Amino acid sequence: MPSNKVISVIILLVGVALIIAPFGYKMFDRASAGADMMKAFEPVLTRPNVTTFQGHMQTFGGMQQDINKMMPALAQQMGMSQNQLNQMMGQQFPGVANGMQQMDKMGQDFSTVINVMDQNVENFQKADQLPMRTMPWFFIIAGGALVVLAGAQLLLPAKK
Repeated sequence: MPSNKVISVIILLVGVALIIAPFGYKMFDRASAGADMMKAFEPVLTRPNVTTFQGHMQTFGGMQQDINKMMPALAQQMGMSQNQLNQMMGQQFPGVANGMQQMDKMGQDFSTVINVMDQNVENFQKADQLPMRTMPWFFIIAGGALVVLAGAQLLLPAKK
């Protein structure tokens, strides 16, 4: 088989793969879900919002520092040991006690999320411009064009 025919067969196979891929990878459902997700994140993942969230984290960090100072002072004022105060808090204010125990972990988790958001605002805005719902059709149309072109090349008589 001449080399141009081999190349045409390869192009034909690539075209068929492009046509099949959106169905095999369930792109129609996933592209729709991706478009819905991007739409939902549009009002959240903006530079002003990330800046606001970073400010909230500074407030959270200050609150965390103040609570660490306040608890020993409160225990002293109440004539209790730190352990007694912690037990009393756990019994009478379990939500507050649990929150205080989780503050370091919550701060780390929130910081991680906000840092990722901060690093990806521009990437999100670029990705949000993609035509998500129609993306599978680009594969099908490109694949169809390759099949037609390669098929025509294969069906044309060879030049001598």
